[in-house]
Amino acid sequence: MAKRKNCTPLNFDELEKSFTEEEAVAEAMRCIQCKNPLCVRGCPIENRIPDITKAIAARDFPAAIDIINENSNLAVICARVCPHNDQCEGACVLGLKGDAVKISKLERFLAEKELELSLNRLRGKVGIIGSGPAGLSVAAILAKQNYRVTIFEAHNKAGGVLRYGIPEYRLPKEVVDKQIEIVRNLGVRIETGVIVGEDLTLDQLFGMGYQAIFIGTGTGLSKKLGVDGENLLGAMQAIYVLETVNLVQEGSLPDSSLPVTKGDRVLVVGAGNVAVDAARTALRLGAQSVEVVDIVPEKERRASDKEYGEALHEGVHFRFSTSVVKILGSKKVTGVILQDFERHHVGKESHILPVAGTERDYPCDKVIVAIGQKPFARIVSTTTGIKTNDKGYVITESEPYYGMTTREGVFAAGDVVHEPQTVILAMREGRRVAEAIDAWLQMKNVPIGQLPIP
Repeated sequence: MAKRKNCTPLNFDELEKSFTEEEAVAEAMRCIQCKNPLCVRGCPIENRIPDITKAIAARDFPAAIDIINENSNLAVICARVCPHNDQCEGACVLGLKGDAVKISKLERFLAEKELELSLNRLRGKVGIIGSGPAGLSVAAILAKQNYRVTIFEAHNKAGGVLRYGIPEYRLPKEVVDKQIEIVRNLGVRIETGVIVGEDLTLDQLFGMGYQAIFIGTGTGLSKKLGVDGENLLGAMQAIYVLETVNLVQEGSLPDSSLPVTKGDRVLVVGAGNVAVDAARTALRLGAQSVEVVDIVPEKERRASDKEYGEALHEGVHFRFSTSVVKILGSKKVTGVILQDFERHHVGKESHILPVAGTERDYPCDKVIVAIGQKPFARIVSTTTGIKTNDKGYVITESEPYYGMTTREGVFAAGDVVHEPQTVILAMREGRRVAEAIDAWLQMKNVPIGQLPIP
């Protein structure tokens, strides 16, 4: 078994440290200011990276912060969880013969410098449901445009998937708290412990004076395997595992609630980033072994190279073209039946089919399922006029107001609209929707800064 790097039971300390001011300046000076910067093309939101590094090198940190804020308002988060190796840093020409410029750490330095300088002190208005990356993005942008904004969050603390869906070693909650404080300092009010669709409906929010409402609730409902034994004690969903561990770490649940205990043999189904997070978390909780199986071939895995490589290094084992066809046990999990699968191509169609005769028993104590999520139906089931597709995702339009649902005045973006994606893409969608909300409200002749206060 490979040596586990910084991976001991209950050690969720952040793995990387931030640049000092001197380190940031020195790293920024390494940028060769390419005439046609590939790093910009590699960035999903096209941050002006050469201009950012130039400003840092000149110690003009406020200018660098202004540039990065043109496209990014969750920099302290994105700097830690974006797949930089596959995007901006992976495109850096210096990486061809040596080390690429550490763009992610420079972004992180600026985000923390912004906190230090307290640049954001504005006010604003609109109802935001969910405090994940899309919700925080919309709230921050609209607050800067002088709207009075209120976020409604179901949990007792704000952050959504950033707080409860990403492990501490990847995204420390202290960092999430700092990002939320930036949003609060813009004048955004955050109401926690409020489940819209149960405690309040959208119609009630409109009745309270909100002229526009944004839905950014993500995908909190796990997809099931659909095999026998899925309801046994010890069979659980990955997002439940990640959320429970985070709740224990913040003190909201007792240690006895931890889903994996020392010595457990853990099997994870699925090999996306959520599955890998669950696998690495299981190791940190003291699992004896962690095996990940995925129905697709290795080349089709959805986890990033960075997360996959780190999981391997820590001791997680992977089996591809393999999945669970039955979970064994009477009251609790004692094992599973695995079977091999292979992809078949018939014309333009492709199907993954089981390989006959490859079934075999695999002993384990816990089964963690991570084959995808979909949105809860709480909001759409209690609101007239909001349509969803056959998978339960909210239908939105692109024109004339990006992100507006089939109910006028209700907008949506992020994972509640499409299959789960990255934090930075949710943030980008949030930015576009915020601009659309602003345009729609102005079209409705609601003057900026004069929205009714409930």
